[in-house]
Amino acid sequence: MTKVLLAEDNEAVRFALALALKKAGFDVSEAKNGNEVLDNDGLDDIDVVVTDILMPEKDGIELLMELRERAPDLPVIAISGGGRISSLNYLETASAMGAVAVFDKPFNEKLLIEKIESLASA
Repeated sequence: MTKVLLAEDNEAVRFALALALKKAGFDVSEAKNGNEVLDNDGLDDIDVVVTDILMPEKDGIELLMELRERAPDLPVIAISGGGRISSLNYLETASAMGAVAVFDKPFNEKLLIEKIESLASA
């Protein structure tokens, strides 16, 4: 079973996404921010990280940079609804820093699920 670590600070969004991923057959762990992801002792068991970009404590860009150092082969998918500037700017940065895919909120959950499936089978 594909193990997905979902980092999202918005509780309602995290709940809905985790539910959709679980219904698609993934084993989902949840984190509220990048620090919780990095504190996870089981990173070696994770197949894919899905992270929001704008989060408190440690945002998705900082998380992506640290994951590139600690687990360079771990696929990271970045999601963002934007903030003071367009979410596309954040997502372009995430892509340049090694995110394997980016999704602008709101996005089609089916496309996210298909991307995770393709990464898991690669």
